[in-house]
Amino acid sequence: MSARSGSASEEGSGDEIRPHGEEHDSSEESEDDIEEAKRIAEGFIVDEEEDEDEEAGEEDEETRKRRRREKRRRRKREARAARRDRDHAELSEDELELLNENRGLAGPSTSRPLKRLRRRSGSGATDEGERGPALKDMFADDEGRFEDEDESDMGDFIEEDEEEAPTGETEEQRRERRREEKIKRREAARTRPDLAGVDRGTWDAIVDVFGGGNDYDWALEGEEGLEEEEEPKEIRLEDVFDPSEIKERRLGDEDRAIANSDRPERHQLVNSTLSDNPIPAPDMLFPPPELASGWAYNKISVRTGYIFCGMGEEGTYPEPSFLDPNPLPAVRRPDLVQEYISAVARALDMMFVQNLEVPYLWHYKRDAFSKLENQGQSSVQFLERDELWTLYNLGTRFRAIYERTEQMKDTWRKIKERKPEIEDAYLIQTLLPSVCMMSVEAAAEGNEWLGYHYAEDIRRIKEDEAIEEGKKRLPERQGHEDLRSGPIMKLVEAFGVSVPQVAVTFNDPQGTPTAPKNPDKLPTDVAEEYAGPSTPFLTGEDALKAASHILTLDFSKDPSIRQQAREFIEACGVVSVTPTERGMTVIDQYHLYYTFKFLTRKPVSDFKDSPQFLHMLKAEDEGLVNISIDVQDDMSKQFIDTLVRCVHSNDYGEVSTAWNAVREQVCDDVVKKYLIPSGARWAREHLRGQAEEYVAERCRIELEFRVNVRPFATPRMEQGETPSVLALTNGKGDARDAVIAVMLDDEGNIRAQTKFDNLRDQADRDSFLELVERRKPKVVVVGGLSVHAGKLRDEAAAVLRELAIRQSGENPPVSESYSNHDDFVAATGDFDARVVQPRVVPVIFAADATARMYMLSDEAAREHPTLPVNGRYALALARYTQNPLNAYAKLGKSVTEITFMEHHQKLISQEKLLLHLERGLVNAVCFMGIEVNSCVADPYQRAMLPFIAGLGPRKANALINGVQRLGALTNRMQFSDAGLFGPTVFENVAGFLCIEHDLKDMLLEENNPQEQPDPLDMTRIHPEDYEFAQKMCQDALDLDVEDVEGQHKSDVVQKLMLMDDRARMLSELNLDDFAYNLQRQGEGNKRHTLGEIVNELISYRADRRPGFYIPSDWEVVAMLTGETERTIGRGMKVTATVRKVLAGRAFCQLESGMDAILERDYAGDDNNPVSSLEDVLQSRQAIQAVVIMPEPARFQVRISIRPGDLAQAVTFLQPFRDEKYNDVARQIAAEEAATQRKRRAAGTMKRQINHPNWHIMNSGQAEQFLASQHRGDVVVRPSSKGPDHIAVTWKVDEDVYQHIDVQELDKGPGDSIGRILRIANRYSYSDIDELIINHVKAMARKVDEMVVHEKYRPEHELEAYLKNYVQAHPGRSMYGFSIDSDRPGFLKLCFLNKSTKDGGVIQTWPVKILPGAYQLNNAEVPGVTELCNAFKAQYSSRLAEQGSGGKTPGIRAGKTPLGGRTPGGRTPGMPLGGTTPFGGAMGRTPVRPGMTPNPYGAPPQQTPVNAFGHATPYGGGGGGGYPNGPQGGYPQQPPRPPYGTQGPGMGMPPMPTQGYAGPPGGYGMGGGAPGMPPQMPMGMGMGGPAPPNGQGPPRPPPGGMGMNPERAAMLARQGGQGY
Repeated sequence: MSARSGSASEEGSGDEIRPHGEEHDSSEESEDDIEEAKRIAEGFIVDEEEDEDEEAGEEDEETRKRRRREKRRRRKREARAARRDRDHAELSEDELELLNENRGLAGPSTSRPLKRLRRRSGSGATDEGERGPALKDMFADDEGRFEDEDESDMGDFIEEDEEEAPTGETEEQRRERRREEKIKRREAARTRPDLAGVDRGTWDAIVDVFGGGNDYDWALEGEEGLEEEEEPKEIRLEDVFDPSEIKERRLGDEDRAIANSDRPERHQLVNSTLSDNPIPAPDMLFPPPELASGWAYNKISVRTGYIFCGMGEEGTYPEPSFLDPNPLPAVRRPDLVQEYISAVARALDMMFVQNLEVPYLWHYKRDAFSKLENQGQSSVQFLERDELWTLYNLGTRFRAIYERTEQMKDTWRKIKERKPEIEDAYLIQTLLPSVCMMSVEAAAEGNEWLGYHYAEDIRRIKEDEAIEEGKKRLPERQGHEDLRSGPIMKLVEAFGVSVPQVAVTFNDPQGTPTAPKNPDKLPTDVAEEYAGPSTPFLTGEDALKAASHILTLDFSKDPSIRQQAREFIEACGVVSVTPTERGMTVIDQYHLYYTFKFLTRKPVSDFKDSPQFLHMLKAEDEGLVNISIDVQDDMSKQFIDTLVRCVHSNDYGEVSTAWNAVREQVCDDVVKKYLIPSGARWAREHLRGQAEEYVAERCRIELEFRVNVRPFATPRMEQGETPSVLALTNGKGDARDAVIAVMLDDEGNIRAQTKFDNLRDQADRDSFLELVERRKPKVVVVGGLSVHAGKLRDEAAAVLRELAIRQSGENPPVSESYSNHDDFVAATGDFDARVVQPRVVPVIFAADATARMYMLSDEAAREHPTLPVNGRYALALARYTQNPLNAYAKLGKSVTEITFMEHHQKLISQEKLLLHLERGLVNAVCFMGIEVNSCVADPYQRAMLPFIAGLGPRKANALINGVQRLGALTNRMQFSDAGLFGPTVFENVAGFLCIEHDLKDMLLEENNPQEQPDPLDMTRIHPEDYEFAQKMCQDALDLDVEDVEGQHKSDVVQKLMLMDDRARMLSELNLDDFAYNLQRQGEGNKRHTLGEIVNELISYRADRRPGFYIPSDWEVVAMLTGETERTIGRGMKVTATVRKVLAGRAFCQLESGMDAILERDYAGDDNNPVSSLEDVLQSRQAIQAVVIMPEPARFQVRISIRPGDLAQAVTFLQPFRDEKYNDVARQIAAEEAATQRKRRAAGTMKRQINHPNWHIMNSGQAEQFLASQHRGDVVVRPSSKGPDHIAVTWKVDEDVYQHIDVQELDKGPGDSIGRILRIANRYSYSDIDELIINHVKAMARKVDEMVVHEKYRPEHELEAYLKNYVQAHPGRSMYGFSIDSDRPGFLKLCFLNKSTKDGGVIQTWPVKILPGAYQLNNAEVPGVTELCNAFKAQYSSRLAEQGSGGKTPGIRAGKTPLGGRTPGGRTPGMPLGGTTPFGGAMGRTPVRPGMTPNPYGAPPQQTPVNAFGHATPYGGGGGGGYPNGPQGGYPQQPPRPPYGTQGPGMGMPPMPTQGYAGPPGGYGMGGGAPGMPPQMPMGMGMGGPAPPNGQGPPRPPPGGMGMNPERAAMLARQGGQGY
């Protein structure tokens, strides 16, 4: 050991290592002393060779070379040091780190050495003899640092100077050799820990701190090496982006693998390609398609089953529909069943073997699934498009079945290898080829059966495999093995029953049972032989029970019998519902679950094509009902009798009778205790999956109906022309909302954006007219968030009509010129049709679902930061008008947030819904096709690219990058020639991606066709069909082969496409004969392909979709107000508020903002007429009325308040049809009992309070009423606590409602309500208005404030967000907020901290919402920022009390939890000083020492503390009802004006406009009338294409699950069926 290393220190101690080196570190030696270096070098060399003068001369030369190299090194070091000093002088390292983090570029921090410990560390104790170098040995000179090296680095240095180059080595070879040696040394430095025993993590840390010993490798490069720069380090995505960003942008290794694979992206994933959590599809060979087709052919659809498979009764297909109530029965074709099965096999082969997507098969291979008949005059289509999608799902299921069956075969093969003599004919001949291939459940049960009967062999196999793998793995012994291996099995054999034989007979309808042989003794006598003290059974009866149990288990484990049991349950099972005690109260006639509250014995088969079972499961989850699935007694007895016949002995006598009785008991037990319960569990999941599939498919159909339309077009526009659009919106229509106008040109660019106060003032009208005249839009589209958008539409139409009249130069008719009104109306109509209509710019409403999504999205804020929120809404509305398909495709995975199926959509998983919606977009995009160059160039249009067949978001990004790298594509061959697609993906996508060129300017030459444009690339004709197209063009032009010889193959195509009469020329071709001849020649059926080629040649890329759909009047009403025919249809009871009263007419307003007109004749009955409405009504009075005539086009209804009409009014119309399987007797009895209880509790008198928010409802009815309302909307209702209480129910969030008990004080005998309203013995208000504004609305504002905060996440997303963040940022903590749906009125504060003792478990603290404040434990704070600070302080205090140092985990001093620094080390927006401004004088929330605050405990009864630490009595002062009064940090409130006064928020502080969750200014500002807030629109209600006359189709009567009239009309237009 050298003197420098010192003696060995004791274990646990070591030499001191100074952070900046030793006192005489070599870094302190001068590098500028050239003479000293020369003298040392000369002395060193002379000592070695001082006798030869010539050598000394050479040494002098070498010394000069070293001196020159030393100078160059010094200059480079000085330059680097100067650059570092300049950088450090400008920005500190922490500042650079903060900038990088804020820009999203933060990588591994050099200022945090502990970050290096994130590398893998596998330290373990090693032998001292093999111990690697310690830190103190790093500076030892007299010992080599690594024992496996011959020379030290300095020795290498001198040796390199004297090294002679090998003979014949060139200068370039020498450099290459030295570079290789340098790389080898670096690799050796990195790998030495494995040799020395130092763990990898420790060695990496040493190398990062002290270097790898290669700092002077540059000296080995020689003089020339100084000029070479070191290669830059390769930058990885992980160095630039966080893992969450990489996942969001789909840039991970798995994503790149998917993008590079030559398979369609959707075939590589099980779930949607848009999902955040993609699930890779199994990478295994698909089973033989012929085998799969035999399993799937009769499961595809009702159509194929009826026509080809003979399923269903005669005349049952097609079913009656709205458009065709009496359809003609389809013609059955059982003679084509084999050809149909072959077509199914071809489709499966194309999908799973050739990897071709369904849209490609439907558009370009449709002929493969059809058959020509009558010499090509007709054809039979075996598979439709949706049936191909169903077949794809079935193929995926069969692949899982096949995989499990193969696993079973593999296990049996291993068993046979151990025991070659073993045979099992039942397994080989029945289970494997037949039963286990019937379903996924049967395949799983087959593996279970194998493990049950061959448990010992399988355990031995696993033990052998564990020994081979070097693992200690002993499977646990199953409980029934000991019993089955004992002598008791002899008693089981005495039953004479062979379960496999019984199963085969039981499954064969024509099977003949084999009678078992009976022993000579009675069962009890035989059982006595297996009982006794030396056996496990004391009596023969015990032994007989054990043997019966074993035989019962054998039956219950058999896959054949279990499969039969499932089919039996599916055919004969019945479902019943029993309401719980809570359900009896909650589910009343207004509840959605009322239709199945007393459901009794409804057949399982009747749940098909219905979402009802999903609602039943939801009700069961809510604890309102219990669902039971059973079999009718007579059917169950038949099933048991069939099984008994298979085990029954035909002998007579006492012994035979006794054994038959035992066998019958076994059959009864196996059916009632095992088969039916397990079948019921399967039926529950089967019905769930069936209903989810139905809902998802209906949503897909609705989506396709919405997007599969052309852009808006006027009659004067050419087909394919994109309109220029002017979009108008007035937001909610409040006084603060201006009219925003956004103008898009025909290329989708914003050409103008402006705003007007309104369109009534002349100045604004002139500005609007000037905008229209200058920009000349093709259409004006209007949208909004309230009924005021209807008024905006009327004003805009009036202005545009004036413009059209002025441009015509004619004067409209004047009423004074006509003798009667009818003539004037006729003249005006004629003038409009002749003069106005040809010139006026149309004004329309458009569906705004995508606009509502876009206006509040982060994407909109990034793309258009200068546009206001309403401006972004108008922009999205204009984009939808120009291209509805692109608007929906742009939503990506957020498309699931749009409602396609009211009431039902939210009951299925988002993943399943997203998968089906993606398929809908794929169908629509592929039907239209895309021009690839313009799509790549326009970021907005790129959203459609992932929905092309064969692509997905990952492959689409790769295509965009490739095209941008290559430039615009010239022809389709470049997709494959340039390496953009492999052959499989190219075949899928080629026909759907077109390349636009100027047809007239094309110059086609025979040579180099791959470098020239092709006119067929402009069409949707697939490249594999180009030869047919070229041949058809040649025939149409009547050209011979000699005429086109030497020309480009598509030259004839260009000539034909330029001819005006090409349609006539192509129509002369006999395509039927052509297709028939091709089929006879073995080319296959090409009839559809030839027809599509002709269509494309006549009008290439013609848009064959239906015209743009303009919503009907009812759909517009639903979009703006949420009202439908089910809520304000004729005969419905409504609540209205009187606005203005005249003698003969009263103008009222509904709660949704719609106008209601009351005529005097409808105010009183005939025997009690009303002479003047002023005598019975007054302004701001709330009245109950019945709708007698809805007028949706005018956004108004006509109402009646006559007592006779009110008596016949319908209060609530169920969205679901009445259920015929309800037990009426049980329902009547339960309802009568409930009515009697209500009468006893409340008496016969109903309490009435004159207030628009007062309703006679219970809690369930109030929640149902508020379901379509805004956050913060209120229902005031009677309380069950007595006449001195009222209840207030307000909407906190979707499906979250808080019920507040209000105590009435100082109530006089004649008062309808107390003068003081007290809440929680804490808040006092003088009337209902003050309570709503200063209590409920104040709490709603705090909810709004929380919802828009960056820490807020929806409740179902919060847990995953926290876990993903902590996983992506190890060592950091994260917290977030969400609404607590289990405790309305509370928020959840959830946090995850892996560095605490909690082990990474998410902890939850409740945050109570108070009027104008939040309460966390016993601390009240005014805002979210203060709430976050309170949480940090309380949690730090908790950790301090637990001995954790008092710091919030993962939050260092002066840093926020996200890692960014707060300037000055303090919370933004807080005063200087560093203390948290709440909780008391010390700035900390008081917490009991040594205890964790109970999050759900009641707050202590003490004087509350306000935001500045002052004790403040509640309810006092002039704070307008705010809890802390004016001195608590809230502004002094002015006196409250009278109820309903139009004013700025009724004395409230301004509400922030966040979302559109609630009225922005309190009462009087929302719906355009005093006291009524605006209502949130519900759903879209989109329908099909409008009829030519602009009127909607006739409305059917309501019926079906969720079947309102608009939905029925929509389904009728789609050709769908009721549900």
